[in-house]
Amino acid sequence: MWKRTGRCLAAALASRPLRAPSSALRTVAPLFTGISGSFRRSLSNSVAMMSTAAASPLSSHVASGVATARRTIVVETSETPNPDCLRFFSMDLSFLKPEFSVDIPSPAQAYKSPLAEALFGVAGVQAIFIADEYVTVRRHPQADWAVLIPTIKEVIIEFAESKESVLSEAGEAELAGYNDDTEPEDDDDEVVLAVKELLATRIRPMLRADGGNVRFIDMDDGTVFLLLQGACKACPSSHITLKSGIERMLMHWIPEVVEAQEVSDEVAADIMAEKRLRKSMKEKGEVVTAK
Repeated sequence: MWKRTGRCLAAALASRPLRAPSSALRTVAPLFTGISGSFRRSLSNSVAMMSTAAASPLSSHVASGVATARRTIVVETSETPNPDCLRFFSMDLSFLKPEFSVDIPSPAQAYKSPLAEALFGVAGVQAIFIADEYVTVRRHPQADWAVLIPTIKEVIIEFAESKESVLSEAGEAELAGYNDDTEPEDDDDEVVLAVKELLATRIRPMLRADGGNVRFIDMDDGTVFLLLQGACKACPSSHITLKSGIERMLMHWIPEVVEAQEVSDEVAADIMAEKRLRKSMKEKGEVVTAK
């Protein structure tokens, strides 16, 4: 399991040499050598909490549940670029299959996860983002982390001891096609394929390390439409992340890209629904009009 402090994408890109992701992308001069500075200081805060439950610990990883190997569970918190978000993780726990995540931006969508329902029961919790090895919690701006952190850790530990699945059936169904956004489609041209590859192999891992995620929604006339999730959503530095990080990296490797735009959950859902409908019509041999 990783253990590292969060860093804004723009700063992370500045500190790493770029390498061509594949032959599908053009090799050009290095970028971001002029980007400097860090948008925040790292914070790592860990608290050891002893389990008092009589239930036996889980013996192996369960994709839809929580895996733990000891009765003593150490839950740690790590800062993200968003001051209203913290990552909660543990060497003793895993939540989802590797490289998968579920965004639960409001209590109305908590039906996807019993763990999210339990966390939303904590006063001051505004949104939940569940990844494979951590949970990002967004607080209400008026809430105090000093009060929230111990309670959230206790909820996570009690949930781990309950052996309940992290995702409900609805959550599992949503997760089934989770990584499809960057999977090649039959009608993808070379530019779209290159964009998807760069997002999946270079950009997404950096955002996930900061407690967030990015999903490819669509591309039209050189504009790439993206959905930011987790700590990246509603972050004060999200515009910097999008423009100085994601957009600049895409334009550097793929000259056909002219802009990257963030879309809302509602717009993303509409676009994805239309794309699924068009795909279904095509598979049935029905006439699909140009978009």
